[in-house]
This record gives sequence, structure tokens and C-alpha cells, in this order.
Amino acid sequence: MTVGKLVVNKKNVQVEFTNAKGKTVSMNIKESELSDSLTQLRLKAIAQLNGLEVDLEVVGGQPSQVREKDKPFQTPNANANNQNQPVGNRRVIPAPNANQALRESEVKGDFHNPYNFVPFLPREDISGDLGDRNPLKIGMGHGVYQSDRWSGRISVTLTTKTPLLIPDICDSDEKEAHKTFPLRIGADGKPYLPPTSIKGMLRSAYEAVTNSRLGVLEKHSDRLFYRMNATDGLSLVPVRVEGDQIRLMCGTSEEVPNWNDRRQRWQLPDDLMYAAWLPQYRRNHNHNVGYEGMQHGDHVRVWLELWQKTKTDRDGRLQTIFRYWLVKRIVPYEQDLGQKPVRGQSYGNHQPVPNEQMLSTDGYVCITNRNIERKHDERVFFCHQGSLKYAVPKSNHESDWENLIADYQELHAGKSREDNLIWSRHVIGGHTELKLNDGTLCYAYLEKNSNGYKVMQLYPVMISRAMYDEPPIDLLPQTLHLANNLDELSTADRVFGWVNQEKDGKGAYKGNLRIHSVKCESAQDDAIQEFPSGLTLGILGQPKPQQARFYVAKDKQGTPLDKGINKQDGYGNTDLGLRGRKVYPHHQASDWSNPKDPDQEYRQTERSDQNRSIKGWVNPNTNFRFDIDVTNLSSVELGGLLWLLSLPEDHYHRLGGGKPFGFGSVSLSINWQNTDLRTGDHWREFYSNLSLVDAPDNDAAKKTIQVFQDEVGQVYREKFQNVKFIKAFCQAAKGFDDNKPIHYPRLQEAKGESFEWFVANESTQGMKISLPDLTKDRGLPYKPQNPRH
Repeated sequence: MTVGKLVVNKKNVQVEFTNAKGKTVSMNIKESELSDSLTQLRLKAIAQLNGLEVDLEVVGGQPSQVREKDKPFQTPNANANNQNQPVGNRRVIPAPNANQALRESEVKGDFHNPYNFVPFLPREDISGDLGDRNPLKIGMGHGVYQSDRWSGRISVTLTTKTPLLIPDICDSDEKEAHKTFPLRIGADGKPYLPPTSIKGMLRSAYEAVTNSRLGVLEKHSDRLFYRMNATDGLSLVPVRVEGDQIRLMCGTSEEVPNWNDRRQRWQLPDDLMYAAWLPQYRRNHNHNVGYEGMQHGDHVRVWLELWQKTKTDRDGRLQTIFRYWLVKRIVPYEQDLGQKPVRGQSYGNHQPVPNEQMLSTDGYVCITNRNIERKHDERVFFCHQGSLKYAVPKSNHESDWENLIADYQELHAGKSREDNLIWSRHVIGGHTELKLNDGTLCYAYLEKNSNGYKVMQLYPVMISRAMYDEPPIDLLPQTLHLANNLDELSTADRVFGWVNQEKDGKGAYKGNLRIHSVKCESAQDDAIQEFPSGLTLGILGQPKPQQARFYVAKDKQGTPLDKGINKQDGYGNTDLGLRGRKVYPHHQASDWSNPKDPDQEYRQTERSDQNRSIKGWVNPNTNFRFDIDVTNLSSVELGGLLWLLSLPEDHYHRLGGGKPFGFGSVSLSINWQNTDLRTGDHWREFYSNLSLVDAPDNDAAKKTIQVFQDEVGQVYREKFQNVKFIKAFCQAAKGFDDNKPIHYPRLQEAKGESFEWFVANESTQGMKISLPDLTKDRGLPYKPQNPRH
């Protein structure tokens, strides 16, 4: 139990207490961890909580079961009359009673992830205007108006719904680690919105609603990595690279786990760990052993003593959890080891194995550094007489090893450690760690075959980042890959243009759409919100495709992975698919009235090299006008474009920066009175008699929207609004109606580290849930763990 004091910070209640390191900290309290009496006081008179002394538990560094001093913790009363009274602009949802724990299927989400996916659908058999075609062979050249195709100009109004970020990235101070960007301003003093930005926004949307090939594709041809389960790590076998061979260093064991049987992967033979423990970081320094100048990779002689970790069962009997060899004395290989040392004394639940003799042998020092707070030992790899000795070829592992170490180093680049911790050797060792040099010490995942053993993968540490079986690119159907020639151009390629992106690839197509004459029509003072000293934004997350539960689909239709599947099966085989095109749903409930409110999700007070500041944004309700020129579009192609330019009310496109925070929601509308769309026959008639004043027949152009919708419905055998990619796109454009907050995953309502949520989701009690289908998204829980019964 810990004693603390409550601190009221605006609408939030925090608790101040002294942590295990002797530091005074102040932390937010989850609503479910506040006792019922305190919850009621928070609802009725929150100011009375300020300075109140409380008792609490500290679990994983976080405050838990916060209650009044010297009183027991009572779960928030689910039957209280005021249980759903608002706190600020939220409602308190009491935690379920421990005896009425919700099943996983009944757990409702607390927040929405800022991104989701519009699914791809298989398009191998798609023909016509929604399939792949050579534009030059179907009359989509640029020199002649084709008689049955549409050409002309579309006048469009763009209105901002949320603030728009269009920073001038060329005007930042490159000498500063933290970048501050001004708003991009045109010659008229108003915001300058580049036509290329509008074209990029429209192309992404057009690709989605026509199920076209991807216009931009990061190949991801290398396999990705994930953090392996600790149980799997326990049974990895220590190995040493010797020339072109990998030699197993199995200690005194004569067999390895049966990795072909998942149930036995963590079953150590005789419950005995392979490598010896080398005490280095124990609190009582007299227990640490070594010699002056000891380094990783040293060939050494050691005295070893057999120890065991035990637990007491319900009947009071001592049970062995696992056994290990403990280094009692160590010297360089060239030196004499000396006489047998005295036997060790038990501590905690560790003790020497009774009646066991000590062992003298030689081995190699493996030092990975004090990389976690509770680490107390390094390792000595050895292979004693009579134990399993086996060597396998090193070939075919160099590339995977280099990719793994490079991934580690990139992931931790620029990150520092606290509390006397240091990153593992392979993280800070630079380019020398990228190679499997002679003498490299690492761990191997083995599988047994008719010839003995096969090394499937090598790892630098026992509990490592592991490699998925398949690279992401192999899960994407070939018909969604980038086009390699004109015959493979999909609908979006033909309309917006294409360049062969293959190495030494040849060929390009200009496309049949051009955006120009972009102008801000709002007054300068109404259009711009300035922040002279800079508005600091929160850190935006980088794409993390290694989080397979968010990026991988169970099929080629983008269906989310089932809950509870093994993490390593994420990119497990090519029958799986990818979720689709990443989109950022509109934030319906965002309040932009007070940009300086520190509680805003996008705000961050601290500046670092990982976040950015802005000196201005484009205000909501700012109007821009621009024109789109099109040439030789079919009715289906034009109809898809016009549909995107006239979405239903309260449906928005996303433009500019900061989309995960809700910036950049814009509506589009067509100014039909300034729009002139005609088929080639009509243009021929128009130019043949210049004296004739001929108004455009825009009603005919409008009908192409229905032509597009009918074509999509017929090709994908659904009503247009029910086709998966159309339904998902509309959901993203509208956003969610439930008023739940939208932010990256975290364990609590207050801002926190995203990775902690993913760790909890994969833990023993974790729900192992996937990102929901966009059209069925009820949100994700702050605590992605099954309630304890």
C-alpha cells in the first residue's frame, strides 16, 4: 500500500505519491481505479478532492484502487442514480464489478483509432472502365476530342470544416532540432493552397472508390519484425558463428525443444537453461563475478554451480520452475581456473540444487548490456563434454540478420535511456553488428529435420524481435500493384496519370485531368489564425505495419484478423491479405474554438526533435475556388469524379497535414453555373459555329454519376452504397456518430505512450484484438485485457 494526495487539475484528478525509486510523481487516475465514494465526490464537488489524503496500490508503476485514507476500495457503484452524469464533456462509465466481468465480445470501445482502411477487393476479372486498359487504344489521347467522351472544365468550391495545415516547409530553420513552420502564403497575402495537394487528395479518393491499382506503393519486400513471446525466447538455443558454420552451444543438454510442436516450444529439456548465468548487475556487488577487462566474446574458463528457481504449491511442496548453471568463478581461457569455489547460499526463490557437483568448463562471454531495469546477469555460452554438439551452414542467414539488426537500430535511433540503463549491444554497435562475423554469439530458432537440425532464424538476444514468415508485398494481389506498362493502367492511372516506377522502367502517361486557378475567396483576416510564438503539436505516429493486427486481413477482402490469433501468424502466409488503403476518418466531435487549450488532443507543451510547431493555420469555413480541366473521360470515369466532388452533406475529404489530430476536413461542391462539360461531338458542333451561343448541357453530365454508380454495383454485384469500398469510404468521410475521442491507442484517457497499449493487448491477459472494420467500428478499449474473474 502507498499513501498519496489528490490533486485537481481542471477537470482531471491526479494522485501525487512517492514511487519505488523514491521520486515524487503526479499521475492521472483511471476512472475505474477511483473508489466509489471518491467518484461520487468527483461528480458533485470535484474541488473538495484537492489535497485529500488517500491510500492506493501501485501496479506496473500506475496508481490503482485509489480510496479514502484507511478505508477499503469499493468498486464504482454501477447502480448509482448519477452514474452517467457528465464530467466535463464526457460521461462516467463505471467499471464492471469483478464478479460480473464482461466477456470479450461484450467489451465496448472507449476511443477510435485515428486511421482505418478502405478495403481493396479482388480485381483479376474486372473489365471495362473499372478494369485495366491501355488509354491510347480506347481514345484517351490528348490531341483530339473523342466523339463519345467527356471533356471540359469543372468549377469547384472547397470549404474547410476543420483547420487546414499547409505549412511552408521551405521556410523553417534547418539549424534547429525542433522545426517551426509558417503558414504558406500567396502573393495576395492569403493562404496558398498548391494544386498538387488538391490533386493528390482527389487521386487517393478516386483510387479508393474505383478500386484502382495503388498509385504509390512502398514495396515492403523485406519481412517485418515483431517482439516474440517470452515463452518462445526461453527455448532459443545459444550458438556461435565459426567461419561458415553455426555451432550449437547447448551447455550440458543433449537435445533441443520440439519446435515443430507449438505446445512444446517452451519446454526446456530437463527444465535446464542452456547458457550459464553470469552475475553482473546484482544489488549485492559481492555476488557479481568477472575479471578486469572482461569483454563480450572472450574465450573463458568457468566454474559452474547448478541452481534452480522454485515455487511452493498449495500443499506446501517445493516445485522447480527451471534450473540453470551459475558462474561462480571466471578467468580468461589462458589462465588457470584454480580450485573449486565454495557452494553458494540461497536467496529468495533461488537456491543451489542439492547434492550436485560443480562443473569446470570453457565457454564464451555474451554481454548484451544492462538493457532492462531488473536484469541481473549476462550469459556464458558453453558446450560441455557429452552435450549436444552440432553445426549447420551459415549461408542464407546473413541477409535476414542484417535486416533485423538494421530494424533494431532504426527503431531506437536518437532515443536515450534513463536510470543507468543502456541499449543492447546490437542496438548501439553500429554497422559492425550488421554482419555475422566469425565469433558472433547469438540465439537460434531450430527445427528438426531428417538430417538433424535446421536453423530457421537467428536473434541477437533471448527475447528478441522476430521475423514474420511473409513480407507485406506478398499479401497484396498483383492486380493492385503498380502498373508496369500502358496495358495495365487502372481507372485512376488513366485519369490522373502514371509513371513507371520500376527500376530502369520506361513509360509514362500524362493523364487526362489538370487542376489550376486555385484561389482563396475569404477575407485574409477571416482565413488565417496566427500563432506568433508558435503552436506546438503533438508527436504524430509513424506507420507501423509490423502491428499485424491493424494492417493484416484474414482474406483478400480486407476482413480484420480474428481476435486471439497468435501474433507470429500475422504475416503468416500468402492466403492472408492487407486491410486496404489507409484513411483518416473525419473528427465529428472536435472543438476548435480554443486552440490554446492544453487539453486539446493536438496540443503539446514540450518541444522536441520529434514534434513540430506551426505559426498559423487556415481557419474553418474558409472558401477556396479552383478549376479542373478534363479530357476524353468516359461516362464512368467522369461520373466517379463528379460523385467525389458532390458528396452528401456532412461528408468530408481530408487534406493537408495533421490528419490524425482532425485537421484538414474539407467539403467540395461543384459550381455548375461555371462548369462546362461536353462530349466530343458537342465540342465539334460548338467549334464549327462560333457565332452560336450554346450553353452546356450539364444535366447530361450530371447523369454520369448514376452511370458510375450503376457500373460499380454491376461489377461488384451489390447495390452501390453496399459495395465494401464505397461503404467504408463514406464512413471515413462522415466520421463516427458516437462522440468517442479519436487518438492513437493508449492505456488511459490522458495522453500516454502508444506502445504500452500494444504490449497490453499482446500480454497473457490481453484480448489480442484487431483494428475493427471501418463500417463496424465501435472503438477500441483503453484497457485491452480480459477482466479477471
